[in-house]
Amino acid sequence: MINITNYNEHPTRKAYTIFHFFKTERANYFKELLIEQNIWFESEIEEQPEKTIYFFGIKNRDLKKVERINYLVSARYRKPTISNRYLSWSLYVFAILVFILAIMGYINTKT
Repeated sequence: MINITNYNEHPTRKAYTIFHFFKTERANYFKELLIEQNIWFESEIEEQPEKTIYFFGIKNRDLKKVERINYLVSARYRKPTISNRYLSWSLYVFAILVFILAIMGYINTKT
């Protein structure tokens, strides 16, 4: 099964959920927000030859709050879908033109 989120049920302790991060700055910001919200957590760092994984265990009773914190971390560090500014604006202009042409075509078929 494919999982696109960065959290899973704890494999042995069903009252916990495990969040994981691969980048230090994301993990640090997540930890900072957990502390700021006074949410209890356990953390562990697993170092592998090619990558480091930062794990955070939280109680399921705090899951809704922590999911919101997780979204804040994702929002802070996300990259734009189209990073080239000119290409992005060109796409917006193209979409608006197509929309205008569709409206004009609809109006012409009604008359």
